[in-house]
Amino acid sequence: MAISSMLVPVGLDVRDEKVLRYVCGLSAQSVRKVLVVTAVDASGMEAPVLAAEVDRARERLGAMIASTMQDCAMQVEARVVTGDKIECILALAEQDEVDVICCGTEGKSVVDALFAGSLSEKLFASGRVRTMTVRYELLGSTDDPGTLSRNFARRLVVPTDFSASATRAWLSAVERPADAIDVLTALHVLPNSATDVDRNAADVMLQGLLDIAEEHGLNARAEIRTGDPATVVLGYLAESKATGVITGQHGRGRLRQVMLGGLSLRLLREAPCPVVVQP
Repeated sequence: MAISSMLVPVGLDVRDEKVLRYVCGLSAQSVRKVLVVTAVDASGMEAPVLAAEVDRARERLGAMIASTMQDCAMQVEARVVTGDKIECILALAEQDEVDVICCGTEGKSVVDALFAGSLSEKLFASGRVRTMTVRYELLGSTDDPGTLSRNFARRLVVPTDFSASATRAWLSAVERPADAIDVLTALHVLPNSATDVDRNAADVMLQGLLDIAEEHGLNARAEIRTGDPATVVLGYLAESKATGVITGQHGRGRLRQVMLGGLSLRLLREAPCPVVVQP
């Protein structure tokens, strides 16, 4: 479940330059191949006009990549596609079998048009595509966005409800380069009504995750908190100064709580660090 290939949709504006600089730092997270894609809306265009728009987009995309990714230690490919932006992104992700789609997001306001509404719904509904998002606010807070990605796994948090997707998120974390991780935390949130039996059951499940991390030679720990999952997780990310978070998409854990269903979107909009959502 390690990430080696990535698709990066861009809209050719200045914010996307920071996204590409961010992506360059992901070589530290084992990314070796990046497909940078921009889409041209072909609706209502005659063939000669469309061809000119595609050429213009290709030229601008090439210039953007040359100015932001010239020192990247990875294979970079540029692609211009025509048609519906969302469908093109999903089709390319499947066609090229990329490991993850990486996007910038607006943060607490409406998510960027590239990742809003129907795109996120289709990604979540498909359950096939892993996503990485980073808020433009975070990208703009540093002169070198690559530091955010290079340090993504330094203090890495994985919220878990012990569902299948949460377990895949944990496996994705432990399969990252060991030298990229300083401490890995499994975070489980119990409801306020939880009993000692619930807590003991969570302890057992968390120990299983720690055993997996130990087999990979990682420094891992477990945390149990109580309250609303999204609120607690966001609070813990700030408290621990997390550099990255990997969350499952949804699911029901053995303790019969639904923790991750409403969490992913809150993290995409509010997390103080980059976010990976694992289907």
